[in-house]
Amino acid sequence: MLGESGVEGEFARIVKEAADFHGHLGPFLVIGVRMSLIALRELRLGKDANGLCVTATLKNCTPFSCVLDGIQVATGCTMGNRKLRLTEDSSLIAARFALQEGSKEVSVLVDPTTFQELKDRLLAEGLPPEDVRKLAHSIESMPEEKLFIVRCT
Repeated sequence: MLGESGVEGEFARIVKEAADFHGHLGPFLVIGVRMSLIALRELRLGKDANGLCVTATLKNCTPFSCVLDGIQVATGCTMGNRKLRLTEDSSLIAARFALQEGSKEVSVLVDPTTFQELKDRLLAEGLPPEDVRKLAHSIESMPEEKLFIVRCT
């Protein structure tokens, strides 16, 4: 995703759009964008692709629920258009991106070890907003293999 000509600029544009929509830049917002872009790449779809539905599994409280805004902006699947669903009460963060006709799907899970490290850093008491933004930028450039477990079926 990063480093290819033009792709890095498109990624930055989507992250900025997501941050504008969400109200600030944060690591879980970036995770939602990255999860979505992986799925769109694997499914060979563009944003606002017809027939895409997403089921996110995560704890429905901030900062974890910020993932949902990243998914909405990157895919066009929203709670309102009923193409984004939430399964709550998970100790992990995952999303299943499926074509409605059921022909193909991609599941993206935040690596549990990386997720724990991120939670420990983000939830440290008194973390200033600038450090939260720095953490978001580190998530932007983290290798996909370290951050996610991806399954295509």
